[in-house]
Amino acid sequence: MSRICAVAAALAATLCWAEVAKVAVVEGAATRTPKGGTASPLAKGAAVELGDVIDVKQGNLKLVLNDESVIMLAPGSQLEITEAEFEGQERRGFKAFLKAGSLWTKVKKALGGASYEVSTERAVAGVRGTVFRIDADKVVTAAKPPKARRASIVRIVEGVVAVKPTDAVIAVSGGKQAGVASKPRTQVPGPTEVSADEWEKKFVELQANQQLVVGIDLWDVAQFEEAARRDAFAKWIEKHQ
Repeated sequence: MSRICAVAAALAATLCWAEVAKVAVVEGAATRTPKGGTASPLAKGAAVELGDVIDVKQGNLKLVLNDESVIMLAPGSQLEITEAEFEGQERRGFKAFLKAGSLWTKVKKALGGASYEVSTERAVAGVRGTVFRIDADKVVTAAKPPKARRASIVRIVEGVVAVKPTDAVIAVSGGKQAGVASKPRTQVPGPTEVSADEWEKKFVELQANQQLVVGIDLWDVAQFEEAARRDAFAKWIEKHQ
């Protein structure tokens, strides 16, 4: 009997470890696909586990992590939970990859400086306790040709976020990095030759009400665009915070 209880306890601990979040609100249609598994629809109260890919097909989705940090996803978003370590309600580390769409998150401060990162194809945003939004793939305009460029945008609502380019962006750039605009809406200087190692170490610490645009040859700091504060996703966030 004691052996059966021990096995049951171990199984329960494994299940608790695997679950990293629960669905708090779902409006529309969303699914979770475990690694190597098939997609299943998400409903309020459903568990999200390490390795899951969350796909918001219609509407919006709100997740609450084990440490009570909050993630909200816009329509068309795809998020993969790549790393997650919790001890009860305490976060030891969390990483997610936003493949597409837009994400808003409110990060609960963790003891001991536990990491919390959200990355896209182009940018990595790391925090310890803050509120920010990240759009994975946007078409942005620039002062120099080509005027239409695809980029990721990180927008800070509260706190401080360190943002750096991904290894893929560094590799594709061939060691060329666009200059950083030090003042809002300042034209970005042309690319300057720097080593890949220098670019890999580069990051910008964004403060509240700032945003950073990260593309292969675009790295631009500006004020948080008012249009983003008033779009449909922003209004949904305000309603469900």
